[in-house]
Amino acid sequence: MRRDPLRSPHQKLFHLFIVVSGWTLFLLAWMRVASDLPDYAVLAKMVIGTLVVAPLVTLYWVLHNLAIARVKGPRTRAIEAEAHYVRDWNGREVIADWAAVRTAGITVIGIVDDRKVYRTLIRRDHEGRVLTRIFAKG
Repeated sequence: MRRDPLRSPHQKLFHLFIVVSGWTLFLLAWMRVASDLPDYAVLAKMVIGTLVVAPLVTLYWVLHNLAIARVKGPRTRAIEAEAHYVRDWNGREVIADWAAVRTAGITVIGIVDDRKVYRTLIRRDHEGRVLTRIFAKG
């Protein structure tokens, strides 16, 4: 289970362009904030641009999702996730008692010897029965 790599050099270049553009706009905006005399005309253009661009992007996203829904049809059930989880995103081995994790109130996840270990606060006796009063005295 790993993230899919970018498919082509063009896709990588496009992602790099988007990231660099975002950081450039961020730095330019802070340079404007830090300057002595604010330019209210630019601020007005930024506000109007935001009031136009944000709704257009949202509308595009909604129409995109509606097109997907038209092609695939309505959802009839939840998509089942892959139950075979042996490695995490970083390639570490995953160790867990999944039956215990599903019913546990608290699950602690940690890295031990470069393995991802899921521990629960469910304590079992020597016969495998669940003990419900873990923290209680007596």
